[in-house]
Amino acid sequence: MFFKKINYNIYMKEKFFLNFITIDYYSINQRIDNFLFKKIKNISKCKIYILLRKGNIRVNKKRVLPKYKLKLNDVIRIPLINFNSPKYIYVSKKNILKFKKIIIYEDKFLLIINKPYGISVHGGTGIHINIIDVFRNKIYNQKYLELIHRIDKHASGILLLAKNRTVLCKLQNDFKLNKIVKKYFILVHGIWPYTKKLVENFIFIKKGKKKFSRTIFKFLKYINNYTLLSVQSLTGRNHQIRLHAKYLGFPIIFDRLYGNKKLDKLLFSKIKINRLFLHAYYISYLHPISNIKLKICINLDKKLLLILKKIKKFNF
Repeated sequence: MFFKKINYNIYMKEKFFLNFITIDYYSINQRIDNFLFKKIKNISKCKIYILLRKGNIRVNKKRVLPKYKLKLNDVIRIPLINFNSPKYIYVSKKNILKFKKIIIYEDKFLLIINKPYGISVHGGTGIHINIIDVFRNKIYNQKYLELIHRIDKHASGILLLAKNRTVLCKLQNDFKLNKIVKKYFILVHGIWPYTKKLVENFIFIKKGKKKFSRTIFKFLKYINNYTLLSVQSLTGRNHQIRLHAKYLGFPIIFDRLYGNKKLDKLLFSKIKINRLFLHAYYISYLHPISNIKLKICINLDKKLLLILKKIKKFNF
């Protein structure tokens, strides 16, 4: 994207800015609402729709509907918005080095990282430091970089990012067609009774809608009164693994949304750690450019290994 800032110093003092964004090859054919959701992090989606409807946001000086698909060299005018862009957040040099150390694999087309626990993958209300903005603005200095998929803030593990739109679309489509295999480690309350279990049901999403979802659970090991499992999500719905674990009656430990608060409280009293045990440890995919089959596998991080070690010591 090419950003033209007007009277930068004046607007910086007033905490406002005016943007004109010229659409390049990497952003064509996107709906303007989806494009703006990614670019404007400091206001709500509802506000963006209002600005579009009132004509405050225009394309080539004309009003457009939210479904308008962007074309090469379109110029989007964005009105004065509170100056809170993630590009200008402070990230210390020490923390930037930490972010660089989580890179697992990189080439001209892809970036693969081991996302840490507790950091959101994208921005939002009240979220200032997040994976995509730190890598896009602090490490790669506004080069094209987009999330291919997402991981919960309180989960950790393998995350794929695309360096151009062709790669982004190709791998997102591969995810939809189940051509990409992605597996998670989870630790659940209770003694798991299955060797392997397939869950197929509908998950409710926003506005009362529901989508079909499929998850495969595979037994790995009993640890005291808990079970370590390998899980493969076949449909990638929001919170799918966490919801299906609860559905089976074996909630993931320290899951604040779908877990068992009473059992989590008892466990915390013993081990003094309360981190969600959900870690993306494996991915297998066909490289979108070279067509080479790639497999990446990473171990649990220190905090999750410590949870396993502490649980082994106690009698519950």
